[in-house]
Amino acid sequence: MKINHNISAMITQGALHSVNQAMSKSLQKLSTGLRINTAADDAAGLGVSENLRTQVTGMGQALKNTQDAVSMLNIADGALNEQASIMQRMRELVIQAKNDTYTSTERGYMGTEFDSLMKELDRIAASTNFNGMKIFAAPEMNNNVQVNSRLYNSASSANTAHESVDARTAWDDPNDSVFGAMDLASSNHFNFFVGANYTDTDAAAYNAVPESFDKNASDMITVQFGQMDANALLSLYPGGQLGGNQFGGGAEKTFGNFFWDSGIPIVAHDREDTLIDGFTDGTIGNGSVQNKLSLLLNILDGGQNVSAGLKAQGYIASNAVWNTSGLSRINEMRAKIGAMTNRLEHSINNTMNQVNNTQAAESLVRDVDFASETANFTKNQILTQSATAMLAQANSLPQSVLKLIS
Repeated sequence: MKINHNISAMITQGALHSVNQAMSKSLQKLSTGLRINTAADDAAGLGVSENLRTQVTGMGQALKNTQDAVSMLNIADGALNEQASIMQRMRELVIQAKNDTYTSTERGYMGTEFDSLMKELDRIAASTNFNGMKIFAAPEMNNNVQVNSRLYNSASSANTAHESVDARTAWDDPNDSVFGAMDLASSNHFNFFVGANYTDTDAAAYNAVPESFDKNASDMITVQFGQMDANALLSLYPGGQLGGNQFGGGAEKTFGNFFWDSGIPIVAHDREDTLIDGFTDGTIGNGSVQNKLSLLLNILDGGQNVSAGLKAQGYIASNAVWNTSGLSRINEMRAKIGAMTNRLEHSINNTMNQVNNTQAAESLVRDVDFASETANFTKNQILTQSATAMLAQANSLPQSVLKLIS
């Protein structure tokens, strides 16, 4: 019998230490709900779970980004809906004025309302915003000076995310512009990050000068809002007519009344001088009120059915391609907004599914199985009690040596 080293007690102490460590880990896992609390628990699993967690948090923010984008589109659509109502009333006034039961006096009253509605078109275009950033381009309300066909005289981002002097320059292909390659007005555009990662594909799709992303981008979407003020809604050929004498050109340039009396003074402001010079200069300016109202009605309807004769009278080449105007312009813009809204709604649904599935994958790797870990904890509890009891027995074994002495 030996008393210097109690091997039985040492073995029992080692077993008790191991059981206490296992029990401590079980307590940590059960208290945190995680199987992997430190890299020592599972280094490879920790790396996988962190990558999955990165995607989950990224997609969570992408989901919020997309929801904000949908909110902006809804605001824009609501503004255009009101503009459409205004245009319907303007069209009603033109049809009313075409009836010869009205004298020039009554037509003047109608023109006063028409002019007031034009100002409201401008106000809506200028005041529609998201988080203080203007959605639609509106020149005169932003104190911009007209330069030829352009809405803005220079591109800046003081009032919106991104402005394009020429809407077509926001894209590599001008045909991708919100109203096509023939529309020479300006625009505002916004870039939406709807994914969790900025990839090489996104970087390659970025256009630095207009600060936009082409359609090859994977997680970046550029949404362009066209010029939607009275200047664009009531002008057929902005490439040749938005500028010069047409804006602020004097009393003879007005169409704020439906009998075109050049003797009526107006305020020198371009919203009252938007229509083509030919309304008061040249053949159509000297023509009948009916011809002028017919042209105005065509403009309100979209301007695509104006005869070559009326084009010539308006100083526009008979073969010129005119930009979309009037109700057609509003409808086209709303159609693009609606299409993008539906796309983003599907993107939201897809992102939510990805978040759920990726979170489930991360949970399988990192979260603890409570049923299994509770069983381990119970086992370790029993082993701790048993090891403690056995350690007491092992410590008492050397005492039997005293009997030999006695």
